[in-house]
Amino acid sequence: MLVVAGVVVALGAPVRAENPNWPNPAATRAELADPANWPDDPDYGPNPTTGFGGMWELWSFVPPEFTSVEGHRPEEVEMGAGAHVDRAWQVTIGDPGVVIAVLDTGINWDNQDLVRKIYINTGELPLPEGAAEHDANGDGVVNIDDYAADPRVADLNGNGLLDPGDLIRAFSDGVDDDGNGYVDDISGWDFFQNDNDPADDTRFGHGTGEARDSCAETNNGIGMAGVCPLCRPLMVRVGDSFVTDVQIFAQAVVFAVDSGASVIQEALGTVDMSSFCREALDYAYARGVTVVASAADENSYHHNYPGSADHTLYVHAIRHDKPEPQLSTTFLNYNNCTNHGAQLLLSTPGMGCSSEATGKTSGMVGLLYSLARQSGLDPPLRPGEVRQLLSMTVDDIWIPYEERVCDDTKYPSWQGWDQRFGYGRTNIRTALDWLRDGRIPPEIDVLHPLWFEVFHPDRRPEIRIDGRVAADRAPSFDVEVAWAPGIEPTEDEFTVVATETGRTTAWEGEWATLDARDLAVDQPSLAHNRWTVTLRVRAVAHYGGAAGDVPAEFRKAFYVHDDPDLLPGFPRWIGASGESSPKLADLDGDGRREIVLATADGEVHALRADGAELPGWPVRVRRLPGLDPADTPNYRGTTAHATGAIDPDRQRSAILASPAVADLTGDGDLEVVVATEDGEVYVWSADGTPEAGFPVACDPALSPPEDRDHQIDIGFFASPVLADLRGDGDLEIVAAAYDGYLYAWKADGTPVDGFPVLISDPNVMGEAREQTRLMSTPAVADFDGDGILDVAVGSNEAYGSGYDGRFYVVHGDGNRHAGGPFHPNWPIPIWSAALFGGAHISRGVPCSAALADVDHDGVVDIATFGNGSSLLWIFTGAQPPRAPGDIPRTARQLDTVSFGRLSNSRERPTFNIFAYPSFGDVDQDGLADMVLGGASTQAALNLSAGGTASAFDHQLSVWSGANSRMLPGFARKVEDWQFFMNPTVADLSGDGYPEVISGSGGYFVHAFDGCGREPAGWPKFTGQWLIASPAVGDIDGDDLLEVVTPTRAGWLYAWNTAGSADGAISWESFHHDNRNTGNFETPLERGAVTVAPAPLDCSAETPPTFPRPLPDECYPDEDAGDAGDAEDAADAEDADGGEPATTGGGGCSCRTVPGRGTAGLLLLGALAWTVARRRRRA
Repeated sequence: MLVVAGVVVALGAPVRAENPNWPNPAATRAELADPANWPDDPDYGPNPTTGFGGMWELWSFVPPEFTSVEGHRPEEVEMGAGAHVDRAWQVTIGDPGVVIAVLDTGINWDNQDLVRKIYINTGELPLPEGAAEHDANGDGVVNIDDYAADPRVADLNGNGLLDPGDLIRAFSDGVDDDGNGYVDDISGWDFFQNDNDPADDTRFGHGTGEARDSCAETNNGIGMAGVCPLCRPLMVRVGDSFVTDVQIFAQAVVFAVDSGASVIQEALGTVDMSSFCREALDYAYARGVTVVASAADENSYHHNYPGSADHTLYVHAIRHDKPEPQLSTTFLNYNNCTNHGAQLLLSTPGMGCSSEATGKTSGMVGLLYSLARQSGLDPPLRPGEVRQLLSMTVDDIWIPYEERVCDDTKYPSWQGWDQRFGYGRTNIRTALDWLRDGRIPPEIDVLHPLWFEVFHPDRRPEIRIDGRVAADRAPSFDVEVAWAPGIEPTEDEFTVVATETGRTTAWEGEWATLDARDLAVDQPSLAHNRWTVTLRVRAVAHYGGAAGDVPAEFRKAFYVHDDPDLLPGFPRWIGASGESSPKLADLDGDGRREIVLATADGEVHALRADGAELPGWPVRVRRLPGLDPADTPNYRGTTAHATGAIDPDRQRSAILASPAVADLTGDGDLEVVVATEDGEVYVWSADGTPEAGFPVACDPALSPPEDRDHQIDIGFFASPVLADLRGDGDLEIVAAAYDGYLYAWKADGTPVDGFPVLISDPNVMGEAREQTRLMSTPAVADFDGDGILDVAVGSNEAYGSGYDGRFYVVHGDGNRHAGGPFHPNWPIPIWSAALFGGAHISRGVPCSAALADVDHDGVVDIATFGNGSSLLWIFTGAQPPRAPGDIPRTARQLDTVSFGRLSNSRERPTFNIFAYPSFGDVDQDGLADMVLGGASTQAALNLSAGGTASAFDHQLSVWSGANSRMLPGFARKVEDWQFFMNPTVADLSGDGYPEVISGSGGYFVHAFDGCGREPAGWPKFTGQWLIASPAVGDIDGDDLLEVVTPTRAGWLYAWNTAGSADGAISWESFHHDNRNTGNFETPLERGAVTVAPAPLDCSAETPPTFPRPLPDECYPDEDAGDAGDAEDAADAEDADGGEPATTGGGGCSCRTVPGRGTAGLLLLGALAWTVARRRRRA
């Protein structure tokens, strides 16, 4: 048994005893509510002027006002408001030997709550001048104070104080003094820019806020209290926002582990997921490092990466239900700017979305490692034990059904684990008590099945269950392996498939094998969880004595689903995420198209209809920066790579951009063009041979240093476009880059004269002018009738208050054009909100435009949109777009309020959010209809509503080319956000009328015709998040269309359809065609836009009914017969919980009666509040 008496404080710990009574190990819980026992940090208690606020998330008590609030929950008085961190400090306030690696946007070196806390690597530093050891002042820890009197160290970064950044500048000498493979890693690393200074150049602040959450200096009279006051943050920069490339993240994980971190704190969402990331997380797990991962912030169940991988602690946020803790009735409400789902482990209190929950939980993990270290635990504490210590000691979040059935402010919760709250609210004091008393649970690690893997009984029935269970600190342990249908099954639904009793050694390997044909898994009421299977592994360690029996539990979700339309060999495991949309092209000339697919592993596949690769494929792009032998800096000598734990030669630059395929060289054969996250463009011939002159790359000389006005990078998110810019019949490669430049290269790799072009508004003067990323895939057309194609592209520029984006039309001869590269009176301003915290994916106009002649003047018009607006215009392509200073001319204004008669949504208006438009003749009237994903405006209210449930719908809309009103069947509700989705338009049913084919984060690929109907067998279930646009074409030679799409979890799907390959096809893949022109007028290889003999007629279809959102018992004064007249609700069952409720889109089980909608722009104040919470306290 481990025994720690009183408070564990490391010798000489850097805590300023502003309040000498803190921490008070003898204080009772009641006494902890007394300010005399608080740390002397101004943010810890309520504001002395207003009486509101305070760090309630740390308290074991409730505010004294709580019991006087009408409707308060008396049960929570005993539970306390927060995670009992104040009581945890009575056991330990951390240990300087515990390092928490904060993988984020880097550090603002001038933050005074962190400057004395940040980890310094003495192996790369000389002794302070005149000192005999690095701890020059003898306080027991090495920090910046030890160099305060060193004449070699000054305020070299000019921020007004001495900080570790000054040490980096003073002592970086190009020598790897400690021999760890990272040259001059004095205090962290920047993998975003590949240097040794993790400074937050753009001062985004997210990383600084994260470090303060977990490690802020406490009891120092400044700012806030960190959860682990003596733990030290190791700052590792992985991006300039909380959205980043997973390959950068993976490199940072390796660095953190090899640098001696105990905890990795990552409040991130990566735009991709790779095998390198999985290897890095496994590496951390095997070496005793716990990774605390954010569930993200979109009120969704989609699978945020990297947190949804194995070997992470996936956490989200809960909060109080009113604006202030002193006015609230509960502290257990779901925080709307957070996520949930089968992979959710813990709910940690906090207002700052999942990011704050990640930071606070990381500090708690730091306390656990600190206590283990201070107590001499041997062997050291392991990540699997940390997981169980936290999840087995939670305070259960369970509001009985009868209490919440008619309360439309609450999301459903259940006893024990549930999908909205995981195991419950973290209680770090209880976890520390278990550790102190030797009650360490068994470790459980389920390796197979994979998270959210789909098993198809007719083709892959064997379900192998394997992993590892161990309890080597206890004399013996028992194990039970069981499964049940659904995501929240009851105890009596589980079937036990394997047990072990009295084991004294680890049980690892295969535990059981299930036959999918024997599993009855089909519960239509569960919506997206209809085919979910919950695998549950329980273990009990038998210690005897006072420790007794200690439980552990691990849950994992997979699916069992039949789909006869799948092609043989599919779904195919590709090993990395597919954000890049596939192209279907006949590379080998056999009359059948191949699947051309690029992945986050830096591979490009060319697959036949049976899933086999063409000879010469796959091909690979270059190694990641730092892992090529020729690179400087170079990381191949680090422990992970030098020992062979992770092979550096397998790790390649990610590909997020979609390929382009055409005869680029004019030799009669097709070439494949891809652009990478690290700024290179590759070209391969049809047989996989690299083309001469490639790769080409962004020019680093064009990129100024990053700062607030230059939020740039070197790389490509936008897809390459193949177009004849010179009018000579030859195709060029057009690519919009992260450095703010529009590039163009010839087929031999040489630049096109006049390019690259800086995409930045020349009308903005001086320092206000931005150079920033281009996320928008260009579209090409001849807008001015000069016979030369022009380029339409959006920019991430955001002027004014951040809502003023820009969109450009660039001459085909670029800078060579007389008068400059931009068409007269371009760029035009477009209103756009920086949603979800203002990350680069949401700034300005990241939308990839779609082109079509909607006003029939002979010139294509431009459909492009900012984020967060329900005022949607299609801008005229005719010149000029406006007179100087005037509002841009529009070809159409889309009616976002008047839904079609057959729409199944009444949440209006709809608005765009990170989705891309398409055009297609959906109703076959000969006109181009516009397609766009989005959500109801109520989504903004939901995300800004804090801890109060409210309904909203995710929507897919189609507007008629005849009148700009929605077609009869639209808007259609879909399951989740449609980030970056560019819907396809093609006839899949064979009736001559096309469907709109689109996926989302909610697992399904839908195919709606203009009446809102889907073909037999649709929608298609994948069980995973979909970002890539589906592609249609004939890949098996039967003259019928197949639909192909990859998932973010690494699976590739392909389905047969009844649609003719020569039928109605308007938009066949991402950005319309294999050349990515984005132009509806570009001819496709097969099919035709309009083939039906008459326009679509939906008059015989019956409109849907809209049941009331709450059970009849909640309407005692109304006749049950009035239910059909109620306002919008989704399905009348919160299927995931089995009780009456509504599903407000995206699995949002929102018990509320929504209003009739809000016209116009979103509520800017609400959005700004959401952004402020997400950006954190820097």
